[in-house]
Amino acid sequence: MTDTPTTLRLSRSGKVQVIAYDRPEQRNAWNATCARETVEAILAANADPQVGAIVLTGEGATFCAGADLKAKEFDPETGRRQTPATFTMGTGDGNLLSLIERSKPVVAAINGPAIGIGATHALCADIRVSGESGSFNFPFLKLGAMPECGSSALLGRLIGPGRATDVLLRSRKIDARQALAWGLVTEVFPDDELRDQAIALAEQLAGTGALQMRLTKQMLAQNMGNGDAEAIMKVENRAFLELLKTMKADKPLPAQG
Repeated sequence: MTDTPTTLRLSRSGKVQVIAYDRPEQRNAWNATCARETVEAILAANADPQVGAIVLTGEGATFCAGADLKAKEFDPETGRRQTPATFTMGTGDGNLLSLIERSKPVVAAINGPAIGIGATHALCADIRVSGESGSFNFPFLKLGAMPECGSSALLGRLIGPGRATDVLLRSRKIDARQALAWGLVTEVFPDDELRDQAIALAEQLAGTGALQMRLTKQMLAQNMGNGDAEAIMKVENRAFLELLKTMKADKPLPAQG
C-alpha cells in the first residue's frame, strides 16, 4: 500500500500480516474506504515476499457491524456513490471471494459481533476462528435487503443448504458455540487469546509450501460441492501436473511468502 490506511490498523507478526478494522465510533462498520483499503491491504500482503499468511480481525469488541449506511462517498471521477459493494462485489480484484481464493491463506478472527457484510465477507476467508463473544448475524431480509458477498453460495457450503436457508430466510444470529457446532468456525478461544491464537494458526499456514497451498486452495474452490467425478479428477490432475512440472524443473517450492 502506498498510503497509510485511515480505517485499518496494520501490524506484522513474523510472516503474518494482521489487518484489523479500526473504526471504533462505527463499531468497525465498513464504508467504501474501509472496503477499498481492506482489498488494497490484502493485495499488498500478497505482493510482499515477507508475508506468508493474513489475519483479518477487528479492533475493540466488534469484528464488523456491517455496512455503514450513513456514509456517503462518491467516485471523484464519475460522481457515482461508492459503497462497500463497489470494491468487493465486482470483478477481478474487486471481487473479494475471487481475491481471497487467489490469495495467500486468510484467517478471519471473529472478535465480537459480525453483522451483515461483516458476517458475509468473513465467509470468504479460508479459515474462521472466534472468540467466545463472537457471533454471526444475517439480518438482511428483516431489513428489506438481501445477502451478499457470495454468502448465497458460501454459507450453504459451510453449514449445509438446509441450515443456510433457515439462517438467511429467518435473518438469524449464530453465536460462537453454535457456529462451532455447525462448522462455521473451526475453533473458539477466550476473547483475550483470540488474536494470538489466530496469528499462531496463520504462522502454521505460512510455513506450508506456497505452491502446494495455492493449488490446494484452487482445488477446494473448484471442487467443493461439485458432484461431477470426472470434473473433480480433471481439476486435481491439472494441479498435480503443475506441481510435478515445478519439481522436475528443480525449482524451489518455498513456504508462503
